[in-house]
Amino acid sequence: MRLKKIKLAGFKSFVDPTSIPFPGDMTAIVGPNGCGKSNVIDAVRWVLGESSAKNLRGDAMTDVIFNGSSARKPVGQCSVELIFDNSSGRLGGEYAGFVELSVKRLVTRDAQSTYFLNGTKCRRRDVTDLFLGTGLGPRSYAIIEQGMISRLIESRPQELRVFIEEAAGISKYKERRRETENRIRHTQDNLERLEDVRSELGQQLEKLQRQAAAANRYKTYRAKIRELKGQLAAIRYLTMSAQTEKLEQQRNDEQRELDALVAEQRGDEAGIERFRSQQQAAKDELDRLQQALFTAATAITRLEQNTLHGKQRYQQIDTERRQLREQMQVLEDSLKDAREAYSDADKACRELEPRQELLIAQLEQAQEKLDTDEQALREFSAQSRDKEQAYLQAKQQSQTCHSQIQSTMSMQLRTTQRISELNDEIAGLDSDDLQQQKALIDASLDEAADTLTDVEAKWRQAQTDTASAQQAHQASLGVVDEHKSERQRLSSTIAALQALQEDDVPVAADNDAFSALWQHLTVKTGDESLLEFVLRVMGDPLIADTLNDDALLGATPRVPQGKPVWLGGDGQPVKPGTLAACLEGGFIPAGFNDIYVYDSIEDGAQKRAALSGGQQIVTRDGYYLTRHSVLFGQADKQEGALQRAARLASLNDELAMTQAALEESENIAEDCESALKECRAQEDALSEQRQHTSNQVQQLQNQQGMLDMQVTQSASRTQKLNDELHRQQQLLDEENSQLETLSAKLEGLEEDILHFETDMQQVQTQRDTLERAVEEGRTRHRQLSEEKHSLDLNLSQQQNQRTLYAQQVERNEKQRQDYQARDKQLLEEQETLLQPLEDQQLELQALLDEKVATEAKRTEAQTELDNVEALLKEAEQGQQGVAEKIQQRQAKIDSLRIEIEGSRVRASAVLEKLDEAGTTLKAVLDTLPEEASEDTWQAELDKAQAAINRLGAVNLAAVEEYETQSTRKAHLDAQHQDLTDALETLQSAIRKIDKETRSRFSATFEQVNDDLKQLFPKVFGGGSAYLDLTDDDLLETGVTIMARPPGKKNSTIHLLSGGEKALTALSLVFAIFRLNPAPFCLLDEVDAPLDDANVGRFCNLVSEMSQTVQFIYITHNKIAMEMAAHLTGVTMAEPGVSRMVAVDVDEAIAFAEA
Repeated sequence: MRLKKIKLAGFKSFVDPTSIPFPGDMTAIVGPNGCGKSNVIDAVRWVLGESSAKNLRGDAMTDVIFNGSSARKPVGQCSVELIFDNSSGRLGGEYAGFVELSVKRLVTRDAQSTYFLNGTKCRRRDVTDLFLGTGLGPRSYAIIEQGMISRLIESRPQELRVFIEEAAGISKYKERRRETENRIRHTQDNLERLEDVRSELGQQLEKLQRQAAAANRYKTYRAKIRELKGQLAAIRYLTMSAQTEKLEQQRNDEQRELDALVAEQRGDEAGIERFRSQQQAAKDELDRLQQALFTAATAITRLEQNTLHGKQRYQQIDTERRQLREQMQVLEDSLKDAREAYSDADKACRELEPRQELLIAQLEQAQEKLDTDEQALREFSAQSRDKEQAYLQAKQQSQTCHSQIQSTMSMQLRTTQRISELNDEIAGLDSDDLQQQKALIDASLDEAADTLTDVEAKWRQAQTDTASAQQAHQASLGVVDEHKSERQRLSSTIAALQALQEDDVPVAADNDAFSALWQHLTVKTGDESLLEFVLRVMGDPLIADTLNDDALLGATPRVPQGKPVWLGGDGQPVKPGTLAACLEGGFIPAGFNDIYVYDSIEDGAQKRAALSGGQQIVTRDGYYLTRHSVLFGQADKQEGALQRAARLASLNDELAMTQAALEESENIAEDCESALKECRAQEDALSEQRQHTSNQVQQLQNQQGMLDMQVTQSASRTQKLNDELHRQQQLLDEENSQLETLSAKLEGLEEDILHFETDMQQVQTQRDTLERAVEEGRTRHRQLSEEKHSLDLNLSQQQNQRTLYAQQVERNEKQRQDYQARDKQLLEEQETLLQPLEDQQLELQALLDEKVATEAKRTEAQTELDNVEALLKEAEQGQQGVAEKIQQRQAKIDSLRIEIEGSRVRASAVLEKLDEAGTTLKAVLDTLPEEASEDTWQAELDKAQAAINRLGAVNLAAVEEYETQSTRKAHLDAQHQDLTDALETLQSAIRKIDKETRSRFSATFEQVNDDLKQLFPKVFGGGSAYLDLTDDDLLETGVTIMARPPGKKNSTIHLLSGGEKALTALSLVFAIFRLNPAPFCLLDEVDAPLDDANVGRFCNLVSEMSQTVQFIYITHNKIAMEMAAHLTGVTMAEPGVSRMVAVDVDEAIAFAEA
């Protein structure tokens, strides 16, 4: 099995659809750092089921999707597909017949991951199960990425054990063991829950048994109470009937007295009506006078309010005029003060304005002088700036020249020392002896290689034969296990069904007089549940083996009480549509032709009225009907005896076929095992011979590689030293010439600096004089500016005050005019108020006189009304006495009517209770003793009720519930036994898996350990290494590795250098590959920590193992590149986007040589 190609689309930097073929046994992937080489390794891990984003160098699983670049947008999904060549048939199971196998994984931006096998959608587990035992997986030893070498060699014992398990092919056993343990755990959980239910159910049954006994006693007491209550009700009915007759007589007497009082009341009502008419007329006159008084009072109140309002307004005007005169006096005083302040401010402004003009003229003169001095200073500074810059530049050049001279002298000294060292090293190199040693090694290697080729051809053929025999043997064992498992399943099922059948037989096994009726019936397929339902309705009948009634009646049959017994068939032909038509001939019980079968209760109900004596109807939806009754059944979800009998017959036939197939497969397995032993013996002998020859070739190749490397390195080193010596000599000549040039330049610069220093002293003196004149002018200008600013502020303040006082005088004048106008307006309003007040006073006096006259008339009308109301009250009081008597009589009559009706209702209630109890008053009176009394019967009823109360709370459904729970308890006991048997079967499977795991792990560990001991000295050129177990338990033990390179006695693996750790890890991985080679091996820069000599050993070992394993490796090392048969380059010409370039090395060499 080989990896044929990888197809990527949108995966990390491979945004475009890319196909990477792997035509050879050794393919090297090369390219600059960061171009996406390791993404190829990540793609393989991802397709094989890697679920950790961290192991794919990301934070989330969607990070594997191309996220865009400077020139491209992100994509929505990515996919990777691995295409395998399975022509050797290494993958077993359903995919063994496929020559080519495709495994694909696709993920979208919403983190939906999908797997495909040969284009068919599948689960992630299907992919991992496919490669179990092959050495392939997302974290197997077949994929060694950057940094994994050091992690592998430094991993914990339990982590290192995983690689041995994968090599042993027991990872699938571990998966089966885990599944079996889960089943055991679930079975134990179910068993515990079932045990809890059984325990709780047992307690419930004990409680229900006690409750059922109490329920029976309760029913007895309740029957007695019903009888006593019926008799007590009859006694009370007789008492209530006599009381009702007495009450009706009293009600008739009271009714006659009430009629006489009503006639008297009607005679008094005419006089009362006359007095009420006189009362109404007096009230109307009094109301008219009262309305007139109200109208006069309203007019008087209005005039009084208007007069009061006029007087109040007159007083308000007086008060407002007095306030205006006071405000006008205050305003006159304020106006006088404002005029005086305005005069003072105007005088101050006229005094300050001439001084301001004088200061402006002086300030302008000072500014002109300052400008002249500053211009002279600027012109002088510009003239002297060129001299200063020339002086500074000369000093800077002088300092630079000094530094360059010192640096050149130091470089000259280092160059001289390096020339001396190179001459000494060239003199010490000598390569003649290495050429002679290489010629001897080449001859020995050719002879050993020919021998190894012959042995390996025989050994590979033996391996092929062994693998075929192994596959045949494993396949035969798998078939045997499948047949055994099927036989066990069928046997267990048959035993369980037979036990259930025996439980359904209601008589003892030694009772030959009777047997179950269902045992004699042959039912048509599909009608079993219908027959089961009918038999349950009939009480699960039995059948007697004899038809002789005399013999049967004379015997003492041992049959359960209450069971019906059939004496045989009726011998009549089968009627269509009856229960007899559901049987396939043979025995037909008597009466089955009288039981009609319909599909539903609707069909059966329509036919029920037409049934004659003895005929019945059964429906397939669970109803049993006779002419006068209906039995509502319920579908039984469990198998019945008839269904189990049919199933038992089918299972027995299936068991016989399985047993025959098992015997045949066991014979085939024994033949395959014998053939496998012969192939393994032949392979072991050839393997030992091949190993011995391979070791010789390996040793010679190592020696040849080391000599070639030494010769090449010696020639290359000599050439490099000569080239460097020539360069150093040229450099020394250049440094001498440069030193002479710098010295001459320094002398000229020092003379220029002395001349510039004399000129700079004269320039500084003239600059100081000009700067003093500018400073004096600036001081004079600043003083005048401050004085002018102070004067400007004072003048502005005086001008503002003058303006404010002028505005205040103008406002006061206008306000005085407003006050004078308001006073004139108030005086006019006051004069208009005097005349209306006099007219209102005269009108008020006239209204007061009219009001006094109306009040006198109202007093007379009130006196007349009082007289009439006194006469009316006297008449009404006489009638009220009669009404009270009538009301008393009526209340008494109503009370008697209620008592009569209550007595009748109570009597009716007694009769209804008797009807509910299923009896009549006459029947109770006929059985009632003559001496019966209500008190005696009530005492008996209280005793019975007290007995029920002493029972406490009674569960009336306990009897039926006890029977139901007993049946359930029996069912749970059977389930408990089934689960116990299943648990024992699973534990047996665990023991078998553990045994096989120990055996395979032990054999694999020993083989890998032996191969490691052989490979380690070959890789290191000596030393030793071995594996060790951390525990005696082969199921749980960890694995540690100990390595001692030549000349070292380290106590722990962590003391090795990085390169030694890498070589040790590679030795272990290749030792595992020897035992269980994975289809391919991916190596990601594992040669990075190795020097050239160790890279050569690594390359030789990989080249040797590529005969059986396909290697795909990423490298930057030229020696490793030379080893490859096919070079695949990864480029990133477009930023962020990887592309492939492939070269077949063999074809390229052939093309170059041509």
